[in-house]
Amino acid sequence: MKSSISKILILVYLFSATEASQLLKFPLLFSHFVEHQQKEPSMSFGEFLHHHYAAEHKDDGDAATDNKLPFKSHDQCWSFVFPISIFHTIQLSQIKTIVIEKKKILFSSSVNIFSAYLSTIWQPPRF
Repeated sequence: MKSSISKILILVYLFSATEASQLLKFPLLFSHFVEHQQKEPSMSFGEFLHHHYAAEHKDDGDAATDNKLPFKSHDQCWSFVFPISIFHTIQLSQIKTIVIEKKKILFSSSVNIFSAYLSTIWQPPRF
């Protein structure tokens, strides 16, 4: 049940928020190819695609059908978000305050520990 619902939701998203809805126009592409092939029987499907998509397409009297072909025009893609609250509201009955005591941090008696080590770096080499 969960997998079928997730597949349906993925399909709804793909067809509403992406250009996947252009795939539904492929039957029109093939029927338009058949129309062109009836006018010019020697035209192959590759030549048809080149004529309509790659080359500058001249108006041959079927501009309305040409504009309905897949990936010739862009659809408005929409994305909807439906916030669904599945958690119940959490109510705090009492607010407890926590008091942290301030303590003074004590350092060791030798404050210049690092400077003592740094001064030994710049000594001449010993043999």
